Amino acid sequence: MKNYKVLIATVMGLLVSSCITLAWSGHDVFTFLVATSIPGFDYQRVVEIRQYTYLEKRAYNEEMYVTEDLILTGKARINIDEDLIRESGIRFLPNQVVQDGKLPVWAIFLVYACFPDNGMDFVEQSEILRSLIGDTQANRHGYLKISFFEYLEGDKSFLHFLKMSKEAFKNGDEYWGYRFLAYALHYLEDLMQPYHVRPGTVPELIRFIFDKKTRIFLRNAHSTYDVYMTFLLHSSKYREEFRQMIRDAKPLILPVSDEQLIYEAIMYSYSAFFDIHAEVKKVFGQILYERKATIQDFKRAEEKGELDRLYELTKKLASTLASLAKGVILKTVPSN
Repeated sequence: MKNYKVLIATVMGLLVSSCITLAWSGHDVFTFLVATSIPGFDYQRVVEIRQYTYLEKRAYNEEMYVTEDLILTGKARINIDEDLIRESGIRFLPNQVVQDGKLPVWAIFLVYACFPDNGMDFVEQSEILRSLIGDTQANRHGYLKISFFEYLEGDKSFLHFLKMSKEAFKNGDEYWGYRFLAYALHYLEDLMQPYHVRPGTVPELIRFIFDKKTRIFLRNAHSTYDVYMTFLLHSSKYREEFRQMIRDAKPLILPVSDEQLIYEAIMYSYSAFFDIHAEVKKVFGQILYERKATIQDFKRAEEKGELDRLYELTKKLASTLASLAKGVILKTVPSN
């Protein structure tokens, strides 16, 4: 029985590493919309950029775990469309985001919600798994539970940075409080991408072991749904409706521990997988055996009305995620 569980866990690890090649796209805009639509939350507040002075008990790809401010050093630029600027009411002048060594809160969320995808998590703790699949960030951005065996630590990634954020705020370091919080929200968003917690149906997972076509199909289905978020946020004819839905989501502060909160988020995502996966397969079918769907594929399918159900399912998921993310911000940030 023990060997059986190890075998299953290894297979699932291989599966997820092949599927989690991208994160749910749009972390920057999604998190920006969340942070700039919380009643009473001062996202225009400017905070002093501080040096990194923290000790973390986690391994990173040290070349990519940059602790300097990316905007101040010119390594990141604020690139948002006029609609986002107008609707949020932010005061924004290109190349003048940093003033007197201070940065607005909204800019921290916009830039650093994407940061965990820069390669810092290409670290695999298991020597056995590293020998099989090499370095991967799958371990830090997903979650799997097989019987009593749990694998992947996306939940731990969320909890780690949430704890670091609270520590920073407690010490009066608002800059790192918000920056760590942006990291934490990234993992929450990843775990509410259903393919990060459930890569396929049971028959597909069995075929995956033996069938290369199934492996390609599942990887492309995952990547396709990643792209769908970018499509909805930027290119869909429902773009403004989708963005407004995120803005209108009411903050949800669950009366539970942080550990229970992320577990509930994972289970919600898991339950959403089956309907979403069925729609992705129905709309794109044979394409997925060759490649992921592109923005143009989504545009054509949307015009034909083929994405209607997928859109409704994704709105429900994204609305719940937005409510949870707003609740996490309000619960973590001291009254500002």
